[in-house]
Amino acid sequence: MNQLVVFGIEFLLASSIFYLVYLIIKDHTTPTFKRFYLLSWMVFSVSLPLINIELDRLPNLSVTKIMSESSIQPKPKPDLKFNQNNESFEEGVKDSKTVILSNNESQTEVNWRLVFSICYLVISVFYLIRIIIGIVQIIRLRLVSSVLPDENSVFQVNSSSFKGASFFNWIFIGGSIETDRDVIIQHERVHAKLGHSVDILLSHIYRALFWMNPFSWVLKKLIGLNTELEVDIHMLREKDAINYANTLLSLSSNMKDSAIMNHFGAFHLRSRILALTKTVRHNHWVSILTFFSVVGLFFTISCENINSSEVMIERMNDVKSITTRFVSHQTDTQQKTGKIVAIASFSPDGTLEELVEQTSYPYDREFEVKKVFWEAPEKSGIPYVMDGLSLGTAEKSFLYGHDWPSAYYKHLSAKNQSIDLPWWQKTITVDSEVLPTEIQVKHEYDSNIVDFGTPNVTEYFEYENEKVVKVFLKTEYLQIDDANETIKELQELVNKNFTKEQKAILDERRANSGQKKLASQYIYEGDLLTIIKRGDSERRFYYENNLMIKSEYVKSGEVINTRIHYYKNSLKDRTEIFNRYNEPEYTITYEYEYW
Repeated sequence: MNQLVVFGIEFLLASSIFYLVYLIIKDHTTPTFKRFYLLSWMVFSVSLPLINIELDRLPNLSVTKIMSESSIQPKPKPDLKFNQNNESFEEGVKDSKTVILSNNESQTEVNWRLVFSICYLVISVFYLIRIIIGIVQIIRLRLVSSVLPDENSVFQVNSSSFKGASFFNWIFIGGSIETDRDVIIQHERVHAKLGHSVDILLSHIYRALFWMNPFSWVLKKLIGLNTELEVDIHMLREKDAINYANTLLSLSSNMKDSAIMNHFGAFHLRSRILALTKTVRHNHWVSILTFFSVVGLFFTISCENINSSEVMIERMNDVKSITTRFVSHQTDTQQKTGKIVAIASFSPDGTLEELVEQTSYPYDREFEVKKVFWEAPEKSGIPYVMDGLSLGTAEKSFLYGHDWPSAYYKHLSAKNQSIDLPWWQKTITVDSEVLPTEIQVKHEYDSNIVDFGTPNVTEYFEYENEKVVKVFLKTEYLQIDDANETIKELQELVNKNFTKEQKAILDERRANSGQKKLASQYIYEGDLLTIIKRGDSERRFYYENNLMIKSEYVKSGEVINTRIHYYKNSLKDRTEIFNRYNEPEYTITYEYEYW
C-alpha cells in the first residue's frame, strides 16, 4: 500500500482514539490538564504513524498498483490467449489478469492521483495564506492603535464593535468600552501569561496541513474553547461567577478580525457559562487512564510499521527446506505446470546446506544443477534465487551483502588452490581482503602454449558507506611474440581452426585490451539496493516494509521482464512473472518444511 495512504489511515485512527479519550476525560479534568492533552493529541497523532516497532505484518500488496507505478510502461500486445482449464492457473494468475485488463486505466489512475495531490496542496496553501493574512492584520491593527497610558502593551482600537482581544503579549481593547475595561484587560493578560496564542496558532497550522482529517477541525475548536475555560478559571479566583458571566454576555460579540487572536467573550459562550456554574475537581484516576490509553495507542499505531525483512530472517531459521514450483500461463507449456524449479535444504541452525536447481527459465531444462555459493549466503536472499530466473549481478548483493567483493576474493582464492595444471597457473592479488578496491587475476602459461581467449583481468571497486557503488573492469589479452617461430607456427595452426566470427571477436577483444571500463553501477535508498546499471540494461527493485515486492529487468529503456513478490507471515509465498507485454508467463509458488 502507498506509504502516504498508510500514514493517512493511521493518522485518522490516532485522531479518532484521541478524541474518544477526550470525550471520557473532559468532565473529570481541569482545563490545564486538557490543554496538555490537546497539544499532545496534535503532536502524537502525526508522529505515532511514523514510528516503527518491529512486529510482524503481512504486506498488503496490489498488483495493479505495483504495475501501474512502474517507471516504464510496456507496449500492449493484442490477441492474448490463456488456457482456462487448469485450476492452479486460475488461482495463480487471478491478480495478473487484473493487470492486463487495467493497462488502459493505469495512466488515468496516476493522473487522478496527481490531480488529488495538487488540489490538496492548493487548499493547504490557501489556509496557510489565511494564517499569514491574519498575522498581517494583527500587525496593522497594532500600528493603527494607540498605546494606553500607564498600561504595558495595551492598545486601544478605535472601533465601536471591537471589545477586546490579545495576541501573545499584545492586548487590544475597544475605544468604546467604558465599563468593565479592567475585566477585559485582566482577562487578556491571563491569555498572554499562559501563552494561549501558541495553542491557537498551532491549531490553525494543524488544520491547514491536515484539513482533510475531520478531527483537525474538531481539535481546533476544542483548543479555542479550552483556552477560554482556562482563563475563566483564573478569573473566578478574583471575580464572582454570576457577575463575570453577565460581563461575558454584555460584552460578547462576533468579531470579524483575525481568527488567530484570543477574542474576549466572542466564542463558546454557552459552554463557558455552564462551566462557570460547575466545580470541576481533577480526577487522578482519569489521568492514569489517559496515560495508559495513549501508551496503548502508541503500540496500536506504531506496530503497523515494521521491519518485515528481519522477521523473515528469524523465521528462515526454523525452515528445513524450501521447494519452488511453477504454474505456466502459456498454452504451449501447460504440461510443465507443477514442475519443481529448485529445492533448498537447511541445517537445524538455519544455515544453508545446498540448493539444487532442477530447471530454469523458460523452465524446459531436464537436468539438475547444484548451485555453488562463494560463502554462506544471506538467509533472506535465498528465496530470490529460487525462481529459476537470474537477478544478474544483483544476486551478489542479496546473497553476500553490499560489501560482496570480500566474499568474491575469498571464493577466487579457494577456487585457485583447487586447480593444479602443469602448464598453467593463476595468480590472484588483492589490496585489501576487507573492502578490496582492486582484485587482479593474472594467467601464466608454459612458453609452448598459446591461449587466445583467456585474458588477465583486473576489477576495481568503489564504495560509499561500505556499500559497492561502482565496479570497473580491465581486461588484458595475451600478446603473441613475433620473434618466437614456434609460437608463430602454433598461431597459424590455431587460427586455421577459428571461424571468421571467432577471429572477429578476438580482434575486438585485443583492440580493447587494457582499457578500464565501468562495468556496473549500484544505487541505493538507505540500505536497500534499488537499481543496478550495466551498459544499456538495468535491474530495478521496489520495496515495502523492507521486503522486495517487485523487480524489473530493463534493456534499452524497455521493461523486458517483471516479477512481483507476495508474502505470507513475512515469508515469500509466490512470485508472478510477466513478459514485456505485461502478459503473465509463470507463477512460482513456495513450499516450506519446518524443523
